[in-house]
Amino acid sequence: MSMELELLDDAPTTWTGPHVGRRLTEGMRTLAQLPMGSVGGYAAWPAYSYEWDDLLAQQAQGELERTQALQNRIRLLPSSREVQRMEQAIIWPAQFLARLTPVLIAVNAVALAHAFDRDSGWVAAKRGGYADTWRERHDQGCDLIARGLRACRVSVF
Repeated sequence: MSMELELLDDAPTTWTGPHVGRRLTEGMRTLAQLPMGSVGGYAAWPAYSYEWDDLLAQQAQGELERTQALQNRIRLLPSSREVQRMEQAIIWPAQFLARLTPVLIAVNAVALAHAFDRDSGWVAAKRGGYADTWRERHDQGCDLIARGLRACRVSVF
């Protein structure tokens, strides 16, 4: 299985637009996996405390299994390598596309959409415009970022 993963994530010898897009999407997905606490830290208590009568009412309505599933979910945290890659990748749009605001927005919006298994059509529905325009600007931005990474001699990962 690890051989399969290596083949799917075979890094090119130099930065390319599609590879930059993959790394940005991976970075957004990692960012979404990080625990985000409130200002005061993490809550020690569950979101809701259910009484016996509440549980009986939920069972009658068929909601008890859903409630128990939400209470028993496990959140897998990203590895330190994934966090390190994320920290590098999420600054690229601002670093290389600062003067091209529409392209910068498209790169971030489409990468975030891809991180949640959505496409540019989802971005267009949320933000307006056309999916093809969002996708073209994203691809253009990724190509510009790749050119900047090559110029800065950033090693490919």
